Amino acid sequence: MARLAAGIAAGSFAFAFYGLSLAPGLTWAHQGADGAELLTAAIVNGVPHPPGYPLYTLLLQGWLALLGMAAPASDLAWRGNLLSALSGAASVFLTVIVAHHLLPVDPRRWLWALLAGLAWAVSPLLWSQSIITEVYSFHALLVVLLAWAVLVQPQRLWYVVIPVALGVAHHLTLILLLPAAFYALATVRTGSKRWRDPLMALGGGVLLGLLFYGRIPLVASMGPPPVNWGYADNWEDFQWLVSGAAYRGYLLNGASGAAVSRLSAWAYTLTDQFTPLGLALGFVGLAAWDRTAGHLRNFSLLWITPVSVYAVLYYTRDSEIYLLPVVWLLSIWMAVGLAVSATWLEQRFKGARPVVASITALLLLLLVVTRWPSLALSNDSEARRYLDQMAETLEPNSLLITLGDRETFAAWYGAWGDRTIEIAAPGVIPVNESLYQFAWYQRLQHDLHPDAPAIDASAEEVVAANVGRRPIYFAEQPAWIEAERLEPAGPLWRLKP
Repeated sequence: MARLAAGIAAGSFAFAFYGLSLAPGLTWAHQGADGAELLTAAIVNGVPHPPGYPLYTLLLQGWLALLGMAAPASDLAWRGNLLSALSGAASVFLTVIVAHHLLPVDPRRWLWALLAGLAWAVSPLLWSQSIITEVYSFHALLVVLLAWAVLVQPQRLWYVVIPVALGVAHHLTLILLLPAAFYALATVRTGSKRWRDPLMALGGGVLLGLLFYGRIPLVASMGPPPVNWGYADNWEDFQWLVSGAAYRGYLLNGASGAAVSRLSAWAYTLTDQFTPLGLALGFVGLAAWDRTAGHLRNFSLLWITPVSVYAVLYYTRDSEIYLLPVVWLLSIWMAVGLAVSATWLEQRFKGARPVVASITALLLLLLVVTRWPSLALSNDSEARRYLDQMAETLEPNSLLITLGDRETFAAWYGAWGDRTIEIAAPGVIPVNESLYQFAWYQRLQHDLHPDAPAIDASAEEVVAANVGRRPIYFAEQPAWIEAERLEPAGPLWRLKP
């Protein structure tokens, strides 16, 4: 009963905490530019960027509709942000349940489990992703759900099928955690089926998860929707999308010096979550498992190693977000370290346990206070302001050329999401310069705008063919047009007549 009460308390705190620091609408903060694209894909029943996120798109569609009925005047992006807050809070609740199960038997272990949940809630990685529209907060929930299934309920194999299926359907990096899951399930079994049954459960979950990707060719061929990455109505483009071929160049892309830099970034990310003191407590907890629970030590190494290697070798600006499963496990280690340290101190100083718990809670509060200015987004309005200024600037039937993710996805959201641009300047055609390198994008533009000259060629050709036919705007100054041919127009650049 104490375990459940602690879980509800931590989850409720997390939801209120995220609600207070939630972005009020569209945001670019915390690597959140993709949020505008994810929202737009859900609204138009489209396909977002690789690997297509079929489960998240369906979930976001349902959530937007549900909140639309409850609060019809609410901002669409705020609704998406709230879904992340709810997912993050649910992962905090489950963290308390898992930590309570793994902690040494003690009447006060609910207290250390509660602190594990609170530490996880305020860790910068989870906090930053639980207040914007992104896929990672829901990914964190599925990660913790998988840990609950294999560590708390390992005898019920069908429990593990659900998080594996949902995780594969949502974010394919969950596959990196399956070796640890397999080990945890196999070590509690004996007999001839010790290895076979866990393998079948995990394999069944993977296959069920892959079935969700059938949504992609189905919706890709309907219309088509304006957000339709890969235009995957055929096998070649479907394979390109789901395999993430567009991002393959980021993997193992760097010199040895860059690898060392990435390893340093990995260490910094983990240290930054709970400070060096928290990391040291985590190592105390891991050392305790090394002495008393070898299977949990082995599980930990199998859990963190594949994810860490992937995060180090995948050279993108936001690859540290992939360390969410590692940070989660670190919060569990910290709880174990706190329990062990408090027990050791209690043997020497009576009444040390409540003092240790109080100091830990105060330190977590101090972390929240010091990090609030840089992490909280309750006053963030940069992306929304940019979109509004763009809508005020554009003329009806304009051609809008974008390049960067922030500007591109904001334009998509304004044109097809909340329709800010479409209402202010009907008939605007947004096109992305860099996506013209793909044949599927050229085909998509042709099918969306069959009457626009050269729309399926390239950015340079579509501009040349439409000069004098429609106003042409750029979100960034293109290198292939002389500067004197452009004039500033709000946040954009307008091609002079």
